[in-house]
Amino acid sequence: MNNNMETIRVITLITENSLQASLLKDSLEHHLNAVINITPLASLFGRHLTEYDRVSDIVIIDMSVYTVQMNEIYADCRDKLFPDAEEVLINCKNDVHYQELLSWSHLSGVFYVSDSIDLLTRGIDKIMQGEMWLSRKLSQEYILHFRGRHNAASTQAYTRLTKREQQIIRLLGNGNSNNQIADKLFVSENTVKTHLHNVFKKIHAKNRLQALLWAKENIGD
Repeated sequence: MNNNMETIRVITLITENSLQASLLKDSLEHHLNAVINITPLASLFGRHLTEYDRVSDIVIIDMSVYTVQMNEIYADCRDKLFPDAEEVLINCKNDVHYQELLSWSHLSGVFYVSDSIDLLTRGIDKIMQGEMWLSRKLSQEYILHFRGRHNAASTQAYTRLTKREQQIIRLLGNGNSNNQIADKLFVSENTVKTHLHNVFKKIHAKNRLQALLWAKENIGD
């Protein structure tokens, strides 16, 4: 793992303590510029961030130990502890349907129980760079879902964006990460994030995934 503390990301892995979890932590820390904190969901109940806590950039949820009964607990913890963190689901069923994932408001990646650690590592690395990691099947299902919800008002919303916001959402729709967008527009990554935040509000997108799909549906090449 890279020792440059300025660039090390903090990742919370919500799962039970086990040998498998420890091996996953070790592998991710070895290959990624990140610190992984293994955290059983129950241990987060009632916790609050302090001024000494480093906010997690990504939350990885192990769906093999996650149950429907945990939804309320996680939602409460997320708002208090991970308000802006990207959400990544691992060990999902191979036949998981997009409707099962709509409640994850910051979803950035989905990995299946059959995926290898190497694939998971590559995907998490891309997510750390501001990209998404979804199968083609899930992406198509999401597009069809949001196509049914959006109408001509979506195209009108695009015309209300500033020129810079239009540039950024177009680049996002073409698959560029925040860092790549910043390089192409000669601005800082923080500036890109600020513009994207404003764009999300204007197009009524809850997260990057919805904004990406919106762009693909409403912006021509």
